[in-house]
Amino acid sequence: MKKNNLPLSTPVTATAAVLGSAALLLGVLTSAPASAALGTAPVTLTVQYETTAAPEEKWKAIAKEFTKKYPNVKIEFSAITNEAKGGPNLQVLSSAGAPDIGLIPLNSNVYTQLVKNKALVPLNGIFAADNTVKRIGPPADTLKQADGNYYAAPHSVVFYNVLWTNPVALKKAGVTLPADKHLTNVTQLIQISKKCEKAGYAGLAMGGKTNFQASWMFDAMMPSAVSDAALNNYINSYKEDEKITAKWTDVGILKSLKALEQIAKGGVYQKGYLGMDLDQATAYFTSGKSCMLLGGTWMPGGAFEADTKAGTMKFTPGFAVLPSVVTGNRSTFTPYYGDAFGVPTKSKNQEWALELLRYSVSDEGQRIGVLEASGNFPAVNTVPKSAYTKIPKIVLDVLSHVEEYGAKSGWTSEVPGAYGQAFLNPLIQKLQEGKTTAAQIGKDLQAELLKVRKNGL
Repeated sequence: MKKNNLPLSTPVTATAAVLGSAALLLGVLTSAPASAALGTAPVTLTVQYETTAAPEEKWKAIAKEFTKKYPNVKIEFSAITNEAKGGPNLQVLSSAGAPDIGLIPLNSNVYTQLVKNKALVPLNGIFAADNTVKRIGPPADTLKQADGNYYAAPHSVVFYNVLWTNPVALKKAGVTLPADKHLTNVTQLIQISKKCEKAGYAGLAMGGKTNFQASWMFDAMMPSAVSDAALNNYINSYKEDEKITAKWTDVGILKSLKALEQIAKGGVYQKGYLGMDLDQATAYFTSGKSCMLLGGTWMPGGAFEADTKAGTMKFTPGFAVLPSVVTGNRSTFTPYYGDAFGVPTKSKNQEWALELLRYSVSDEGQRIGVLEASGNFPAVNTVPKSAYTKIPKIVLDVLSHVEEYGAKSGWTSEVPGAYGQAFLNPLIQKLQEGKTTAAQIGKDLQAELLKVRKNGL
């Protein structure tokens, strides 16, 4: 990664980082007609989507419009879990049975290996056709690889580390959240959870079995314990030419890890959380069994809407922010541009796959798929704010909070996954189980940093 997606020293505004220019007219950039070389022969495309996020609805909406334009095209879908997309999916995307459009987390080892092995089709042509790099803005810097090619197209911007709350449960527990939504410190979170437990609810539901949620919390809380300059160095110091000015054994890191250990020992999470994935944790929350859920902005337009329609979610959620490590500072929500889509070289329909991917990042595709169907923020900055009519109100409220208080980059969403999330998450899980210490994790991270700088990824 060349730099943070979001400035570390200034608050992020919706107009600058997410909403883009509202002066541009909707539909200025729609997908141009397919090349005549594509032909009119029947073709079936397969697109991957994640089961725990909104891209399923996005792709179904896009497919509906795309197949109207090109009736000879049929689009099928292949589901993949959040856990699998960053690991086992590498074999799928590299195989003879690869989908035509694959789901690729940009911070994962899957992406690193696919690029290294030339297993993805360059997207330079479709990006140039619609000026996509400029329309994505600064986050596009992280998409360009050392060989000058682009191999993945982001579909949306989301924020994770949102503490979704159950106002009904909190009221019964006698809990009043701070007006600014920021929990002051870890002790306050533990106290809230104990009140919830007395009222018959778990405090905070999370997917402890996942390969990402434990390290999510580190992404939100660590920046409250280190300087902006230190955070920037932690994000970039894995590069051999970047001087190490912040060590993983420094006090801010140790405080952050000890805070996560304190939360685990304080009984904040639901019973059995280490054996639950995010789908199970979400269902636990939506069914009214916990006061809070660790999640993200894709949930209101996804699982929450579905469970409300099914009658299993009977409350309107609120939100809060994870506690800071250092009292007086603030944690923030964490922005993520990193789930993207690419065309495997093993795709049997590369040209049509490229055309569909191009349509997905056109203004029309972003409006139909990301804004209207999945209720997320578009990856491009050329869709005006006037089109944001179908984003759930609670998600717009989160965005307003980001406008007011800013958002800082998450370490695991910025660095390559093999060095970041895949390495750190199991260590934090061991910390939650009482099988390691904060000091040991700091040493492990420092040793891994030096190893990566010496040997590469």
